[in-house]
Amino acid sequence: MKKRLLIIVIAFCASFVSMIALSLFSMARFSTFTSYSDAVDHTHSVIINIRSAEVSLRDVGLTERGYMITHDTMYLRFMNNSIDSINRCVDTLEKITADNPEQRKNVTLLKASVAIRIAAVRANIEYVDSCSSATPSKFYFDSRQQMVECSRQLRAMRLAENKLLDEKFQGQQFYQALTTSTLKYLLAVFCIITLILFAIMIKELRERIRYQEELQAKVIDLRRSHSELQEIAFAASHDLQEPLRKIQVFSNMILYKGTGMDDENKITLTRINSSANRMQLLISDLNALTSLTKIDEQKELVDLSVMCQYILFDLDEQIKEKGASVEVYALPMIKGYANQLKILFRALLDNSLKFTREGVKPVITLSYEVINGHEVANVNPNLMHKKFYRIICSDNGIGFDNQFISKIFQIFQRLHPQQSKYDGKGIGLAICQRIMANHEGYIIAHGEPHMGAKFKLFFPVED
Repeated sequence: MKKRLLIIVIAFCASFVSMIALSLFSMARFSTFTSYSDAVDHTHSVIINIRSAEVSLRDVGLTERGYMITHDTMYLRFMNNSIDSINRCVDTLEKITADNPEQRKNVTLLKASVAIRIAAVRANIEYVDSCSSATPSKFYFDSRQQMVECSRQLRAMRLAENKLLDEKFQGQQFYQALTTSTLKYLLAVFCIITLILFAIMIKELRERIRYQEELQAKVIDLRRSHSELQEIAFAASHDLQEPLRKIQVFSNMILYKGTGMDDENKITLTRINSSANRMQLLISDLNALTSLTKIDEQKELVDLSVMCQYILFDLDEQIKEKGASVEVYALPMIKGYANQLKILFRALLDNSLKFTREGVKPVITLSYEVINGHEVANVNPNLMHKKFYRIICSDNGIGFDNQFISKIFQIFQRLHPQQSKYDGKGIGLAICQRIMANHEGYIIAHGEPHMGAKFKLFFPVED
């Protein structure tokens, strides 16, 4: 499952990187295409101004000859308009060819030729106005020669711009085709990667649905098995109680009426009775443990400080007998099952009072603080940033070796032999763990031989 998830993540990353690379390449090509398009438009603008200058130059010659023939002042107005037009065209050409050194040189020569041409035209008009002769003057021939020179320069500029236009147009066409093909490839790659990822996700979704169905079936089987085990445990605990009670009754009757019975038989009957009593206690504890798997009460807000005071009141005789010092600091109010919490804290305090060291005054403390779940992250990494009430029950008793931590919460597991002076049936901590599970919490134990033990309870902080 994790391997497939890693493959999907890698595929998504590869898709993302490929899309970025192709997008950047496409943007670069499109930028180049745009620059060529701008260059083509610019060259078109230069050519248009050159043609306008050529037209205005011809119009000057036509109006000049018209005035020489007719002496009509209307031709002078047209001629002045044409002169203004050609000057504007030359000024525009000077601006828009600033990035082309060769054309700038041509514009400078054209500007000088146009100035000479206009000066010659004006001198010829003055000559025509002052002389009644119909013979063309020297100024007219100079004007015609300058017009030819201006036309030659304009034609040279137009040919250069046409050549430049062809080059830029070819570049524009090339990058236009390249941009189009790049976009097509980009779309194709995107579609292929998307389809592949979609297929992988569909396959993963089907696998997860199949796993979910299998898990659901196993959960149903587990619930059925759990229910059956509860029924078996309940029946066994109740059915075993009756023969045990009869064993106890009959053994007591024999002991009570045992006149003439020797001491060995009395000891044997006493052991039978004692074993039956211990068996009955084990069955009671087992019944208590199995009953915790079926919760019949509702959660309520429980003040743990007040509850622990009641527990200490019940354990007062045992505390005085041990000469113990029990310090309960302020504990939180949590939402839980009151009866189960009472069993939990009574079992922990009873455990601390039971496993004390000889010659050492027992010291037991209960305290709490709100922390993040870093201490239970090894159980579930998702608990790392969840908040918990951490309640610590510590003592200075006999402690235990931490290598037995996994054993102490198992049912009927004891760290001391049966004949040890420390009585116990090995079920108390299993009950504590079951109660913590019912509260969606965790219990962790730490111990040190002959130094004491510490039990940490982690209750989730509800919003």
